Formats: sequence, C-alpha cells, structure tokens
Amino acid sequence: MRMFFLISQRPVLARDLPIRRKRASAGFTLIEVMIAMSILASITVLVWGSFQQTFRTRRLIEGNLTRYRAARVAMDRILRDVQMAYLSQNNIPGTEQTPRTFFEGQRRPDIDELRFSYFGHQRLYADSKEGDTAAVGYFSGRDPDDPRRLNLYRKETRRLQADRFENIPGEVELLCDDVVRLEIGYYHPDRKEWLENWRTTSADGFPNRLPSRVRVRLVVHDENGNDMAFMSETRLAMIQLLDTGPQSQ
Repeated sequence: MRMFFLISQRPVLARDLPIRRKRASAGFTLIEVMIAMSILASITVLVWGSFQQTFRTRRLIEGNLTRYRAARVAMDRILRDVQMAYLSQNNIPGTEQTPRTFFEGQRRPDIDELRFSYFGHQRLYADSKEGDTAAVGYFSGRDPDDPRRLNLYRKETRRLQADRFENIPGEVELLCDDVVRLEIGYYHPDRKEWLENWRTTSADGFPNRLPSRVRVRLVVHDENGNDMAFMSETRLAMIQLLDTGPQSQ
C-alpha cells in the first residue's frame, strides 16, 4: 500500500520568522546625523545673527550717547564762558587799535568765530604770571585724521595783552569733533533783534557795550552720519563798559 504526503509550497513570510530584538547599542544613520547637523547649524546662524544685531545696536546707542554728551559739554562750555565776558576802558596808551578787552563775533559759512575777554581764567600754578582775566576764542579746524571732518577748537590765553588774539600764546584744546554747524547770535537790547555779527574793535560796531544775550546753535553728526542739533542761550552778567580808573573829583 502506497502512502503519499503533500508538501506545501507556500513561501516563508517574514512574519513567520522569530522577531529579533534590536540591539541596545544601535547608533544613528548617516542621514540622521546630517539632518541633525543641518538643524544645529541653522539654529546657530539664527542665534549668532540675533546677537550680532544686538551688539550692533548697543554700539550705536553708546556712540550716540557719547556724541550727545560731547555736544552738550561744548554747549555748556561756550555759554559759561560767554556769561563772564566783559569790556574795560582801561587800555594802555598807544594800543587803541588792539585793546586788551574786546568782543568779536563773526558769522562764517560753517562754524562761526567768537573771541572775547572774560573773568573766568583759573590759575593752576602758584606765583604764575597769570590773572583772573584772559582772552578766549572759538574757531574751526580740519580733523588731522580725516580732513573731511570739521572740528571745533577752543583757545585760552594766560593773560590779557594789547595784541591781536592770533598772536597771543595760549592753550588750544579740542572742544567737539565732527561738527556740521555752529551758529552764534547776539541780541541787541535797544534794537530788539538778533544780530549775526558783533564787534567792539571797530568804529562801525559796538565799541562800548556787549550784547545782552547770546544764542548758540550747534549741529553735529551722530554715529549714522545724521545731524543732531542743540540750541541754547544765556545772559551776560556785564554788558556795559567798565571803568575802574581814578575818578575825577
């Protein structure tokens, strides 16, 4: 008697095989590593750009504050000096053309020039040949590092002399750099108007009096190259001519 056995020809499927556990030490594939590095690089670029913008804004604000402070210091210095300006009738005989006390303000296209005698000089050394009076002046000059920029300078002599202001030795200091415009006005109390020039050393000027008020307008560049304008005015303590000579009986 013959016996027949049927053998199934069905293919073996993967689900019929025993499931192997993944090893615990399995790592990332190369594609996963590249994707992670790309994401990390993108985040780093975004964070660095944000920090860079923050630092740039901080430098800009600090630079503008520095420019603001420099302009305010220059304005305060000019106004404080002008308050102590004075004229005296006591001149040395033969020096009428170059009096020791004067007040000259001239309008210029960019930075107005102003020079005058005042009571604000400070002696720094004992027994020095200096007094409480001196001559001070404000004028423009090109920046030594960048000739395109215009600076505001201040000169103060050690004493009053019967000579031209340019010829009198003194200390020159930088008052404010990168100045666009310095405009100085002089108020005439009788005419009730602001004047652009005031000269006490010329016959057609005002030889015996000072303006009652002085107005200063200063324009400087900020860190972006934009204009920053400042304006203020002050009153002069003594506007009449002083005469301290002996009085006739």
